[in-house]
Amino acid sequence: MSDLNFSGVDFTGLANLNLGDLRDSQGRYPMDPGYDPAPASPTAPAPPSPEPPAPSAPSAPVPFSPNPDARNTIKAVLASYGLDALSDILWSNYTSGLVDVTNPQALIYSIRNEPAYKERFKANDARMKAGLPELSPGEYIGLEDQYRQVVRSNGLPTGFYDTADDITKLISGDVSPSEFQSRITNGYNAVANADPEVRRQMQDLYGVSEGGLAAYFLDPTRGEPLLQQQAQAAKIAARGRELGGIQLTRGTAEDLAARGITEAQAQQGFSSIGQLGELSTQLSGETALSQEQIIGQQFGTDTQAALELEKRRRRRVGEFSGGGGFARTQGETSGATRLSVGKAE
Repeated sequence: MSDLNFSGVDFTGLANLNLGDLRDSQGRYPMDPGYDPAPASPTAPAPPSPEPPAPSAPSAPVPFSPNPDARNTIKAVLASYGLDALSDILWSNYTSGLVDVTNPQALIYSIRNEPAYKERFKANDARMKAGLPELSPGEYIGLEDQYRQVVRSNGLPTGFYDTADDITKLISGDVSPSEFQSRITNGYNAVANADPEVRRQMQDLYGVSEGGLAAYFLDPTRGEPLLQQQAQAAKIAARGRELGGIQLTRGTAEDLAARGITEAQAQQGFSSIGQLGELSTQLSGETALSQEQIIGQQFGTDTQAALELEKRRRRRVGEFSGGGGFARTQGETSGATRLSVGKAE
């Protein structure tokens, strides 16, 4: 930076200069350290707090104005559930502002304690007592529709196990539509469409008449697997009666069914038993065989009985060949002789 040059500056009169005149309105000299020629600003007072608004007068409640179309909505909802008789009660709930008419579920549940509602969905009471969940109206009616569809799809006549009481039993027992279908296919139809002997066996073994077949096989209190086994037992017993001349006991028929013996196997097995002829009759010196043992040897459930029958066969064939007592006592007037299987040879 260059040196300051004061040449030409007139300093005359500085001696008589009154420095007091240099003070500003605040009494400050310009040469004072930190001098600021701007006047000091006084501290601004805080703005006053706004006055709180005066409380407004309470407004009058807006009166509830029911939608004139709501009555039709209520009637339509109730009609879909079969609860038309409750339309006045539900309308009163709505006009009192107790329920939202745009919510069908809320509409329905506002009347769920009405006797007519409880009667319409009475299976719910039985379900809750059994520890099962309560069904909503939509779920309940959906099940009803599915049960009726199962009845129709099986070609069963109108009125066949589709009354309100019938369906109430199914819903109370928590029978699914698929299980209902299985009960008809593997239970009721298997017996109802079978030959008369199978239906007679249902009467003999279980005391079920033809007229009671539907109620028996579709009753929710009976387990589906047991019903199917009983239907199969009746078929097996029918073949035993026809082909083997044997009336099976309930226990024997159910045992064969539980072992998986089919109707075709039963037909073959009892045909063979029917051909045993004299072998099924005990002679002197032979071990007695019960009907159950004879059946057991044929279906592979009694090996000891099978061995005894084989011994009988060999003994009697041997006596016949040697002209023993068996051959002499079995001769017939025609000259034919019964062998071990009971056929004339």
